[in-house]
Amino acid sequence: MAADAAKLYPRHRDRISGSEDYVVRHFARQNGITPAQVHQLIRRYGSDRAKLVAAAKELRASLRPDSPKTMLASGRRGGRFSAGIDGGSGLGRQ
Repeated sequence: MAADAAKLYPRHRDRISGSEDYVVRHFARQNGITPAQVHQLIRRYGSDRAKLVAAAKELRASLRPDSPKTMLASGRRGGRFSAGIDGGSGLGRQ
C-alpha cells in the first residue's frame, strides 16, 4: 500500500516561507508589494499569511499618495503625457 503523500508532506497554506524565493515573489505579486517589503513584513509580523496580507494592505495604503490625480474635461486623468495629445495617435489636436 502506498503512503499517503498528504500525511507525509503536509502543506502549511496559512504560512509564508521567507526562505523560498518563489513563494516570496508570488506573495509580493499577489499583494502589490516588493519582495524586499515581504521580507520586512515577515520579520516584523511572522509567517502567518492572514497577518501578512493585512500588513501588506496597510503598507500599500500608506504608500499611496493622498492627493487624487487631476481629471481632464474628457474624463481622463491628467499626467505627464496627456497635455495636448490626442488619444493614442501622438499628434496634437488641430
